[in-house]
Amino acid sequence: MANRDDPDSSEAVVLTHALRALRMRAGVVLARLEDTKNEDVASLLNLPVVRAHAARQEIGRPDAALQIIAQAVRDTGDATHRIVADSVLGLGVLADVYAQYGIDEKVVQALRAGAVGRRRATLLANWRRLHEAMGAPATEPPSDRTLRGSTEPEVLRQLARRLIQPGPVSPTAGPLSSANDPDPPPNAPAGRVIVVGGAVMDAIFRTRMIPQHETSVPAHDFALTPGGKGVTQAVAAARLGLKVSLVAAVADDQFGHDIVQHLRAENVDTSLLKIVRGARTPMTGVFELSLGDSIAAVWRNEKEISLTVRDVDLLARQIADCDALLLTFEVPRETVQRTLSLAHSNPATRPIVIVTPGQPHSDGRISRSALAQIDYLVAHAWELERYRPADQDRFDADHLGEHLLDAGVDTLCLLGNGGGLIYSRTAPTIDRLPTVSRSPFKEVSITRDAFCAALAAKLIDDGPTLTSTIARWVTAAMACAAEDFPLATTMPDRDRINRKLREAQNF
Repeated sequence: MANRDDPDSSEAVVLTHALRALRMRAGVVLARLEDTKNEDVASLLNLPVVRAHAARQEIGRPDAALQIIAQAVRDTGDATHRIVADSVLGLGVLADVYAQYGIDEKVVQALRAGAVGRRRATLLANWRRLHEAMGAPATEPPSDRTLRGSTEPEVLRQLARRLIQPGPVSPTAGPLSSANDPDPPPNAPAGRVIVVGGAVMDAIFRTRMIPQHETSVPAHDFALTPGGKGVTQAVAAARLGLKVSLVAAVADDQFGHDIVQHLRAENVDTSLLKIVRGARTPMTGVFELSLGDSIAAVWRNEKEISLTVRDVDLLARQIADCDALLLTFEVPRETVQRTLSLAHSNPATRPIVIVTPGQPHSDGRISRSALAQIDYLVAHAWELERYRPADQDRFDADHLGEHLLDAGVDTLCLLGNGGGLIYSRTAPTIDRLPTVSRSPFKEVSITRDAFCAALAAKLIDDGPTLTSTIARWVTAAMACAAEDFPLATTMPDRDRINRKLREAQNF
């Protein structure tokens, strides 16, 4: 953070004044940022980082400014500055952190009240608890006079500096680094894909057998690699030439840096990532056999890393305007349901919605109304145990398929070795995926991710309804991912899939 005695540029002075003016009344909310004739608003909308983010995400500058300011507040290193900026500007980006800590909902709501005086009073009355929720020392609160006269001006001054000079390119910059993300490959299709899911590091031990209780086995290889269904599906979609952005929470540690650099190297836009300071990257420990069978232990670190309802609300425009949304249950159930709702905010132009329920939520199922907002539910049987009909004693694919269609899911793709079963209201003549290999391939997590990305690409190309041609193409994508396992280029591009289909014509 810059020294408070450093002289500010004239631009920083103007922007600080704008932030001080906008904190009044409702604070920095979208409705105020849409008043483009307001000089204070104009100074924010004309920031280079806002213009770059708006152009890259194909959204208006008011939306871009709100996202940029929110991430800049999250990225502030000083907890007190984060708390004060969030409260006096009425942003609410820390609301879910407070709620998870157990702070009363009325307090959380009051911190986003329509009057700055009420927000200040609530901030001072709950000063200690808010700092404890952020993991910071519970210091004595300042007086109201000190808050107004020195604390707030300094907090907004430092925020203005960060907005003007985001600093070097790094994962900590979140949306502020958007101008440095790679452009999509030349001649790429126009398809715009948003992936909402998890970002973890996989620690993979490759062995010839799974160790039994109280035993150990030698590993013949080891890999530490970025993983999570969100990351993998985003990479898979980018390999197919789509314009892909990942929405996920990423820790600001070395593993988090590695994840961001991996995404950028794969042409995935990282400007919508939520960067969490002081957190540790979630990990998955995997024992993997030679044919792809595996067992895993997942540490999600949910206390530090979480994608919340407020986070996706800030990205409402991108979610509603994309061509395809890939959504995984790696994010909390409430966030899944809110994301589905945002995707349907404009029924006339809504995206194709493809959902994978891995890892399944351990605290219940998503609502029936949320199920009805899913176009394609892509799953392995074990992931749908919670959605089995109440009167079904054992798993029966046909009963489950009919049950989910009755609940409103448009199409269920129940994947298995060599292909899978299809249950669909819009494509009732397709009941299974076709055979594209001489020998059945092993269905594992990466083949499901390849399937989802290929399904999004082909539905964007050919239309939103599953056809036999699309079914054949996405099955070929699964087969390619299985056959190329565990190469660095496991996820296939379009040429690789088309070659596979040509090979399949010979048998």
